[in-house]
Amino acid sequence: MKLYYLYHSAVCVFLNKALLIFDYFSDKQGSIEEGLVGEEEIKNADNVYVFASHAHKDHFNKCIFEWAQYNQNITYILDSTIEDRPPQAKTVILSRGEEYEDGIIHVQEFGSTDIGGSFYVKAQGKSFFHAGDLNNWHWKDEGNEKYSRVMEMFFSRELRYIRHKIKKIDYAFFPVDKRMGSGFDEGADVFVKTMKPKYFIPIHFVDFEDTAEYKRKIKTGGTKVLAIQKNGDRLK
Repeated sequence: MKLYYLYHSAVCVFLNKALLIFDYFSDKQGSIEEGLVGEEEIKNADNVYVFASHAHKDHFNKCIFEWAQYNQNITYILDSTIEDRPPQAKTVILSRGEEYEDGIIHVQEFGSTDIGGSFYVKAQGKSFFHAGDLNNWHWKDEGNEKYSRVMEMFFSRELRYIRHKIKKIDYAFFPVDKRMGSGFDEGADVFVKTMKPKYFIPIHFVDFEDTAEYKRKIKTGGTKVLAIQKNGDRLK
């Protein structure tokens, strides 16, 4: 297995029989080492699965549908809120609570505290959780205490549901976004404590140093945080 952080919330995982790509929104092509997906990566994969958690422009770009010309074994797994669909490609549309299984991967969609959803994927003995925009987006410093309480309630409720359905996560991709100000990592802290993933990969962050800082913070509980140094960083 090879796991690469691409940029923002985009990551990709190379498995023996599958290439998994999550929340890719660049309209550029290039090398994985640059944080980009190129034509060769798509062509050379036995099976390609492209996930889009929602339609925000920092998580989705319909240019991903152009990849279908390079590999006939490509499947797009899209949250139901995404209205753009590939004209000629296998497309799976999921909503919270729905599942997809094809003998190579098994996918469950969970909810979000923004639009869209989050994905739990099992493939070749590994399990992955990509949060999309699921987080405790409380923005406490803005002073709206009611909003912060409601957001925490929604996040806690969704996390209880996830905990009920999922018993194991090998690799979790979850936001650690300092733009929220104080308590920016509270959602990540609760997720790590509740779900106890084997590896935690920060996404949706401001600066690469933020990931190293979070790694220094999380030193107990059996979860290893993988700090990111650059776009295209190979993490495993």
